[in-house]
Amino acid sequence: VGNAASTSQSNNTVTLNDKTAPTITSFSSTTTNGSYNAGDTINITATTSESIQSGNTITVTLDTGDTVVLTAASAGTTLTGTYTVGAGDTSSDLTVSSFAIGTVADAAGNAMTSTAVPSGSNNLGGSSAIVIDTTAPAITGTTVTSNNASIAVTFSEAVYNTSGGSGALEASDFTLTLSGGTATLASATPSSISSSSNTYTLGLSLSGTPNGSETITVVPSSSTAIYDAVGNAASTSQSNNTVTLND
Repeated sequence: VGNAASTSQSNNTVTLNDKTAPTITSFSSTTTNGSYNAGDTINITATTSESIQSGNTITVTLDTGDTVVLTAASAGTTLTGTYTVGAGDTSSDLTVSSFAIGTVADAAGNAMTSTAVPSGSNNLGGSSAIVIDTTAPAITGTTVTSNNASIAVTFSEAVYNTSGGSGALEASDFTLTLSGGTATLASATPSSISSSSNTYTLGLSLSGTPNGSETITVVPSSSTAIYDAVGNAASTSQSNNTVTLND
């Protein structure tokens, strides 16, 4: 009959199905920036490009070599997990090196397939400044003055007499021993202490006149005497901690 269809219609729209797989858009942490040692815990968070299903998981590998499982506690764009610092772990700026997909899918069932790691400020190393330090401070050198009045002991890093990263070292934090020769130590504790950067000058109390064959050994006075900034304790067993007195 020739009736023309209007260009204005109802019941004429349709929504296409979601065929886009979710991806990881960033890694971050809610843990405060700073240095951490063995036993400390650090949050690792992944953010996805769209909402994923509750219980979904990925496993991240950190630059320390450790792996951490991140889990979506509920439907949303966040997966979280906890990294516990292990003995021997080290990182100057903790970051995610890679990740493996466990089961991750969006509400439409599209499974995550990409394991591309976000870079720059979208990775943990770019968004946070978390240092992993489990290395104990160590004596790197010991010298003696020409008149045998004192020795200078240098450490590998800044040291303190409390595990909280504070407190100047005291003479009682060191123990001295002497072997060989004709002179002896009047005291195993240095008679004085002063410092410049990571080098400590310790006074010697000697009895008798050295003949040049005496060896002084210096160590921390106990395993809880000397620490670095994050609480790693210096061992009472050291190298580079002996010096021969002058004749």
